[in-house]
Amino acid sequence: MFRSIAQFTAVVWLVIVATMAMRFAFFMVWPYLAIILHQDHGLNAFEVGAFLATSGLIGNTLGFYTGYLSDKFGRSVIILGGLVCSICALITLGLSDSLLPILIALVAQSVSRHAIEGTGKALLTDELEDRKPKDLALHARYYALNIGASFGPLVGVYYGLTGKQTTFLLVAAITGLYLIAAIVIFFRHTPKNAPNKSNSFSFRTVLRTLGDDKRFMVFVVAMFFGLIAYSQLEAGVVQYLRVAMHPDVIAFYPLVTLTNGVTVLLLQFPLLALTERFEPALRSMIGVVLMSIAFAMLAVIPISEELLFLFAIFVLSVGEVILFPTLQIMIDRMAPEDMKGSYFGAAALAGFGFAVGPVVGGALLEYFGGGGLWWFMAVLMGIVALIYRKAGRMPSQQS
Repeated sequence: MFRSIAQFTAVVWLVIVATMAMRFAFFMVWPYLAIILHQDHGLNAFEVGAFLATSGLIGNTLGFYTGYLSDKFGRSVIILGGLVCSICALITLGLSDSLLPILIALVAQSVSRHAIEGTGKALLTDELEDRKPKDLALHARYYALNIGASFGPLVGVYYGLTGKQTTFLLVAAITGLYLIAAIVIFFRHTPKNAPNKSNSFSFRTVLRTLGDDKRFMVFVVAMFFGLIAYSQLEAGVVQYLRVAMHPDVIAFYPLVTLTNGVTVLLLQFPLLALTERFEPALRSMIGVVLMSIAFAMLAVIPISEELLFLFAIFVLSVGEVILFPTLQIMIDRMAPEDMKGSYFGAAALAGFGFAVGPVVGGALLEYFGGGGLWWFMAVLMGIVALIYRKAGRMPSQQS
């Protein structure tokens, strides 16, 4: 592992550290955006959901196109442009008292985030030639992302920054530091495997290539279904606790998120060491099966058995920490060298699953109760495992 880390370039470290810093700052305020929109702007629950869903759906869609642009014009151009756009959007979110500018800023921020993060993942794989350092860099980026997302809300609460619209200005300032660091490093460092900026392929060519890559398309469908199920960790669990009349949802739900966060942070690299000898397709199936088992456990564990409930969340988190970094590795291996940005961008379309997941989970909970919700998700993840198995047996576009 240390031999692989020694191959990390300044650009690789920039992406990893900046990912952690931006997630850390952003999550000081983002989880509480719904409260801000309700308290400060008078939106009801449906309107808040429509606001956030609109920005997410547009961001996922346009994130695909920014991936193509990074293949055509270079990663650094798209990352720098995305950072400038993000700073403008965050300043607008921090200062505006009108809903229309806030909606426009949310859409711009969502597009920028997909442009920066998707292109950043492609940039990591451009920089590193050997397979092991590439895989480790993608794991390190996912780990850094989780550190930021786990500790950002805690620090925000401690310093009283959550629930304040002006906190977006702090996030803009941290994004500005990323922009300055990126300008300096991109100016001094010549990428090792930068995409050829003279690439003449059109967006239609990219769509045709992706459409012909049946294995990748099956893979994206599996990711979509998997994210519907995984989204229940955020949306489904808290609603289930409320519907099941847990005596203290506000006190217990933070234990759920803490169990998930601590598991990811403590076990990601030990689990990588245990599973790295397996092919990524097998690793992904192990993660999916563990998540399916966890959902089945949630279906049968009484709400009063809190320790068993948290153990099921632990199993779900172990599956998550095996699955999600592995998915990025699989995308990198499937993508042609000159279309990595487009492939990472296209894979982001599976994020629609995370957007519709709360709607699916809410409907299941409403009409079939907690048992129906968790059994459905267990079966859905079983189907995802079968789809991954099918994708693993399909011929690669690169072979």
